Amino acid sequence: MTKVVSANRLTDGVVVYLGRDGSWVRSLDDARLFVSSVEEQAGLEAAEKDAKRNLVVEPFVVEVIAGEGGVDAVSLRDKIRAHGPTINYTDGGTRAGAERS
Repeated sequence: MTKVVSANRLTDGVVVYLGRDGSWVRSLDDARLFVSSVEEQAGLEAAEKDAKRNLVVEPFVVEVIAGEGGVDAVSLRDKIRAHGPTINYTDGGTRAGAERS
């Protein structure tokens, strides 16, 4: 299965992915894809070096599916990390159509 390396940026906590050029990117579509366990291990080791340099926190491997429409995480947890919350916070946390008390 194809994988990427993810972490949180230390300065602001934003979800980031190890990019193709070794930088940290915000979009899952811009992440470097690892197709072998050797590549995956090398990517994780590079990410752990960045963690020691205080650039990111707790890097880990994420299983993804890469297709014509882009890259998507396999697990629900990582889909939420990639695309944001599953509810709309713009209305102050109320459900659509619900009256405020």
